[in-house]
Amino acid sequence: MLPAPLPPFSCLVLDDDPLVSDLASSFVARIPALALAGQYADALLAFEHLAREPVDILVTDIELPELNGLELVRALRQPPQVIFMTSHPEYALPTYDLDAVDFLVKPLRFERFLRAIDKALLHLRARAAEAASRHATASPAPVDENDTFFIRTELQFVKLRYADVAYVEAMRDFSKVHLLDGTVHITLVSLKHMEGQLPPQLFVRTHRSFLVNAGKIDAVTGQEVRVGRVEVPLGLTFRDAVLAQVVQQRLLSRHPHKPA
Repeated sequence: MLPAPLPPFSCLVLDDDPLVSDLASSFVARIPALALAGQYADALLAFEHLAREPVDILVTDIELPELNGLELVRALRQPPQVIFMTSHPEYALPTYDLDAVDFLVKPLRFERFLRAIDKALLHLRARAAEAASRHATASPAPVDENDTFFIRTELQFVKLRYADVAYVEAMRDFSKVHLLDGTVHITLVSLKHMEGQLPPQLFVRTHRSFLVNAGKIDAVTGQEVRVGRVEVPLGLTFRDAVLAQVVQQRLLSRHPHKPA
């Protein structure tokens, strides 16, 4: 059985020259493996986008007002695959320190742009294959959703059942644990550490700021999941994992497989 094709990888374009930005974006549109996630002329707006909604590939100019492309990448906690563009070849050396995928000298040519993208896709596909392999070989012990765990709040230790948790929301270095009955507990643990300790069979990351009880998700759209009456954001980066864990195993098909 052939593996399912990977969805398009997201690509964001940043250049303050509208002609270059439009040209690079048109190149992205010509490549079936890519989906344009955004087109910006302002590095600070691009930074906000990347902090809110990470992408797979960033194609960015270096010479930008306020915050240049090198400074932008250094400011990102988890930079995507980065392809730099510039009119000044002497900028090539600093990009190597940032593990850039490639360095394009303007004016842009599609053949050269495609070669740079191919390098980025090679890394991304290898990473996806490794993640799929880990997922296929992992055999976590079954977890009873009625099992309990403790969290530490400011004043006490509170015992909770997995089954009672709706979702967990990031709050800088703390987390807000939202229960199905509307109760909210603030715990002195970051969302990253919460995710690392809660059972992955029961909880799924839907957004950089949200971890949701997968069994309590009632609906999934392109931009959010619904837990009861609450709508929780669904980031593009996490959508495939959410669909795989929450929907695909229970999805009724128009053409169901018939047993032999």
